[in-house]
Amino acid sequence: MNIYDNHHTRPYGVGLAYRYPVHDQALEHRDEIDLLEISTEDYIVRERRIHADPYEEKLTEALEVFPAVAHGLSLSIGTVAPLNEYYLHATKQFLEDNHLTVFSEHCAFHSVDGNDLTMFLPLPFEEASVQWIKQNYYAVRRELERPFALENVTYHFPIPRGSLSEAEFLKRLTEETDCTLLLDITNVFNNASNHCYDPIEFFETVPMDRVSQMHLAGGHKTDDGKWEDSHSRPVMEPVWPLFEEAVKRAVNCEIVILERDSRMDPFDSVLHDIRRAREIFYSIRPEKSGTGKPTDMEQGSGETFPDDPAFLELKGFQRCLMARITSAEYREFFQHNPIAACAEFGLANSEWIEKLKECDPAEMEKLANSWDYIQNDDAKIGEAYEKSEWEAWADQLAQEEAVSG
Repeated sequence: MNIYDNHHTRPYGVGLAYRYPVHDQALEHRDEIDLLEISTEDYIVRERRIHADPYEEKLTEALEVFPAVAHGLSLSIGTVAPLNEYYLHATKQFLEDNHLTVFSEHCAFHSVDGNDLTMFLPLPFEEASVQWIKQNYYAVRRELERPFALENVTYHFPIPRGSLSEAEFLKRLTEETDCTLLLDITNVFNNASNHCYDPIEFFETVPMDRVSQMHLAGGHKTDDGKWEDSHSRPVMEPVWPLFEEAVKRAVNCEIVILERDSRMDPFDSVLHDIRRAREIFYSIRPEKSGTGKPTDMEQGSGETFPDDPAFLELKGFQRCLMARITSAEYREFFQHNPIAACAEFGLANSEWIEKLKECDPAEMEKLANSWDYIQNDDAKIGEAYEKSEWEAWADQLAQEEAVSG
């Protein structure tokens, strides 16, 4: 089969982020779920694959029934460092094996110097970040042999002293690349509420004609009154009018995905959000648009240069920021002598040092506490994974022996 000639080529409508625990419920409601979004990590990261669908039997069945798109989590496209070649190759193989043509990733960074926070950090909204993303985007595009969408994320705090707004930053990305945007409406609501900007003004600045996909998700307020993107609850009521407004403006958007990663029981709660999203979407967009995506305008060599002088300040900033989160010793060093602490990572520019000094201290502390929790939990996770890995291989060998016997 030609991968560009199947029901995954151009999915349309409102669907669900696929999670194997609700496989049967999703199939039972095929007439109400237009498509699925597949998290590539569930199948290319061994630890997640073992605990989900080790032989991909459920995935195969789901992809036979539903059109689907793919969504990545681990690219860390904003990190000024060489791209993870294993991740890229595995992603490409997964897309080809399953005949998936539509792919998206997050416009953020979370992995620096071997430390993966697993939570998205915002890029400084600066031209240097735009140009770095441009390099990485075309490198990934060349590897995957397709343009793809970049998603806006909920961020704990904006990087201070930005020369661009978030909306201006996304606009610049669409001017410099042929990417489309995966516009997460809940993330727009969260950031607008948490960081005090007008979401309608955001829509007016972002090139909405470049929005190819949308996400909706539920979250909750934390004790300090900020919204968190937890994917564990129904879509918040204030998000719905923003979604309707976004659908009206995003004339080329053909895909809407409801994200619910946990608390999916009762499934009727999930269906309620899908039904409401479908009612809004189809009342505005009853048919596919004429274009589906912007005309390709590929530029760049597809190579990245992390040591280019144009990116050294951004690189040093990211390394210092991550070290403040992941190292108690470095946090203390930075607190007492920020200039010397930044110099450890080659950062001497006073403007970028001020950005670091002014990062929200309460949010930085939260991230540091989260990192400490992750590290403390790693041993238990590793032990459980090792046990399940051996059990899975033993089961596979037993099945092979039974077949050959």
